[in-house]
Amino acid sequence: MEIDFFAIFRQLWANEQSTKDEIMIRRVWPLAALLAVAACSGAAIVTPKDDDDDGGGGTSTIPTTLSADLQSVTFDGSKMMVNIKEDSGASGAVTYTRDDRLDVPGYVAYRTQERPLDRVYVALGAISTDGSVQAVTVGDGGVSNIYYAGGTYSRTGAFDAPASDKGTVHYAGTYAAVTNVDAPRDGGSDDVAQPVPPGTSDSDIPGQPSRVSGNIFLDANFSDNNVRGSISNRELVDTHRALADVILVDTTIARDGSFAGNTQYRDLTTIGTYGGIFGGTDANSVAGLVHLTEFDPDLDGEQEHGVFVLTQCGPNNTLPICDNVAP
Repeated sequence: MEIDFFAIFRQLWANEQSTKDEIMIRRVWPLAALLAVAACSGAAIVTPKDDDDDGGGGTSTIPTTLSADLQSVTFDGSKMMVNIKEDSGASGAVTYTRDDRLDVPGYVAYRTQERPLDRVYVALGAISTDGSVQAVTVGDGGVSNIYYAGGTYSRTGAFDAPASDKGTVHYAGTYAAVTNVDAPRDGGSDDVAQPVPPGTSDSDIPGQPSRVSGNIFLDANFSDNNVRGSISNRELVDTHRALADVILVDTTIARDGSFAGNTQYRDLTTIGTYGGIFGGTDANSVAGLVHLTEFDPDLDGEQEHGVFVLTQCGPNNTLPICDNVAP
């Protein structure tokens, strides 16, 4: 069934909430444990391209801060297979189950959990409307003070930059993420973790990762080869907790159309990294990842692994925010 991402985008932007409920988050994993996870670097994931060096040559390596524990993903819009490496060293491609209860606007959700005390993994992904780029983020909520997460983005074909006289190009859409903050086990429709036996110790119960939703806006100048942006209207979907805006700090676009930079709060505090790749005719689309090692000043040790797949403002993207920028 074809998913109308733009209908979802328009609905999201048209119905921005004026208020957001503040609901207590059940548990955040200790900072020391998260630092141990951060020290584990997944294998670099690369996007193959041409062998020449004309802007589509060589390979674009996803920074390990973004790929993290993820080894590989196969995603075609209807099926998803994920290979994520845990500390045990065991890894292998696992077919995740499609679960629309966990969808975030613009992104389809998949999950896996073998047994009640096994990790609960949730993956969120999207493919651009022109099919040129895609991105996936995946993570579990943690158990025994450790969690695993990461992401990937890729492009079909070579980098095709817009004409140099076009000036700044704008991209808009929705943003999604998984976090190491536990979703409530409240029996709700999106509580997908298997029930645990009575009397199970809290330290043995695997967490279901809370999801994040938001809006994202990018500015790219292909004459100066730089990109910057922001993520706004962010909230933890499972608890409706409002989150601070995130700035995607100005960074360079490489010759192959990839980019990587830092993320900050609006007060200039650095809180993580982001990266991505442009694809399609005249760079019609862009896909990427965000890894925040801090996303709420009121929490300790929280981490977020986000994903974005966006389309240029213009005939192919008529979101209301696009009315406020030059075409």
